[in-house]
This record gives sequence, C-alpha cells and structure tokens, in this order.
Amino acid sequence: MIAIAFVFIFSAIFLGAVGTGAIALPSGSVRSRIKQLTAAPESSTSTSGVIKVDDSVSGFWEKFTPSSMLKKVEHNMVLAGRPPGWSRERVVLMKPVGAIFGTLFAVLVIAKTDSFMITLFGIGAVVLGYFAPDLLMYNQAIKRQEEIQKSLPDMLDQIVISLEAGVGFEAALSRSGERGKGPLADEVVRLVQDMSLGMSRREAYIALSDRTSVAELRSFCKAVVQAEEFGVSIASVVRMQAKEMRLGRRLRAEAKAQQVPVKILIPLMLLILPVLFIIVMGPPVVNAYAIN
Repeated sequence: MIAIAFVFIFSAIFLGAVGTGAIALPSGSVRSRIKQLTAAPESSTSTSGVIKVDDSVSGFWEKFTPSSMLKKVEHNMVLAGRPPGWSRERVVLMKPVGAIFGTLFAVLVIAKTDSFMITLFGIGAVVLGYFAPDLLMYNQAIKRQEEIQKSLPDMLDQIVISLEAGVGFEAALSRSGERGKGPLADEVVRLVQDMSLGMSRREAYIALSDRTSVAELRSFCKAVVQAEEFGVSIASVVRMQAKEMRLGRRLRAEAKAQQVPVKILIPLMLLILPVLFIIVMGPPVVNAYAIN
C-alpha cells in the first residue's frame, strides 16, 4: 500500500508541475516555452473580464486528450450555450486539476487503511476528478435543452398569433425572440441575426438544428427548410408544428404523471411503511414482553 501511495503522490506532483508549466515538453515545446518566458508580459484578463487561458499549456493537454473527447466537449459547450468564462481550453485544463485533487484525496484515504475496496474507491476518486468538468458541462447542456423544450410550444403559439394578425413570418419570429426570455429566445435572436447578416434561410435553420438536441426544435427547423424548398406556406407549417408540440407536451406530462406511483414506491417501502409497522406493532410487542 505504501508503494501505491507513492505512485499517487508522484502522479499528483507531475500533473501539477506540467499543468502549471513548470515542466515543458522537449523539442518544439521548449522553444515555445522560451518564447513565452522572454515575451512581454500581458494582462491576465481580457477586456470582457474573462481570465485568459495559457494556450501552450492547454495545447499540451489537448495533445493527450482523444479527439473524440474534444469533440464531445465542444458539442456539450454548444448545447450549453457557451457559458461565460468557459472554453474548451479551460475545460481541458480543469481535467488534470481535478485529477490532482482526486489523487490527493485517494492518497489520504489509502494511507489510513489496507482495504482493497478503499483502494478502488481512491482510484474512482481520481477518475471522477478527471471527468468532473465534462460532467458539469453535460449537466448545463441538459438543463438548457430542457428549458428550450419547455418554452418551444409557447413561442410557436406566439408566432401563430402574429401570423394570424397579418405579420410576416420573419417579423413574427424576430418579435417573439426579442420579447421572449431564456435560451430559446437567445437562439431565435441568433437565427434572425444570421439571416440578416446574409446567411440563407436553409443554412441558418440547419445551424440552429446543429446547436440543439431537442427533437421538436430540430423537426421544426427541418419543416421550415422543406417548406421553403417545396413552396409550401410557412404559416400553415408553423400552425401544424405548434399543434403537434402542444400535443407532445401534454403526452409528456401524462407520462411523467404515470411514473409518479412507481417512483414513490421506493421511499414508501423504505421510509413510510417501517414507521407504520413500528407504530402499529410496537405496543402489542411491548405488552407481550411485559406479560411474560
């Protein structure tokens, strides 16, 4: 166990040294490190107030990060709306930092016991610390997409009302985005801005579809693109899409309501029923022992 603890300590020191830039890579990385040390000092913050990330260190960790994982991080950041202060480089740098903290925690735990399960728990802490930034970004992406899914039927109803009042589709879309709040309104505003900057309607809606994982919104974008290609009235397509999404929202609510009895079964069996058994059977049991 002492050898395992030594390996954890050495790994933590090495990761910390490389993450802070104290250890540089050979060949080309040494030259970049020399340029970095001899270059004029720059401000650590940008004009927007976001702390700058050391590109050389982040590039080092990106070399050891699989390309599929980098694509997944980038995709989750797009789904999360690129939160302020977050970037792919920062997420890549936070992964070894999390692994360092997990390693230190594992060393403290393993040093107090020789149990094999505790050793596995320490290794799990290192893995969890490494993937913690990915989990945080994934959580933000899931929450943002759920908000988009909830607010989509209401926004389509607003667009339908504007269309029935004689407003054009683009004007109705722009008005609903400007007056709305939340991530869906931000995506609609960006959609209108893309089209106003010269992007075609097809390209703008395909880009919006790529920035979301909500099936209803992707279906809406595909329906608008097909309506433009085949010359179908966009107003009728929006009315049909709004009707289907209201129905889908009602079906999702009914499905969640049907899941309530199943979800409440576990706390009922573990928390409520034992207390009821104690209240009902407790006094007879006490009286029986008192008589004997």
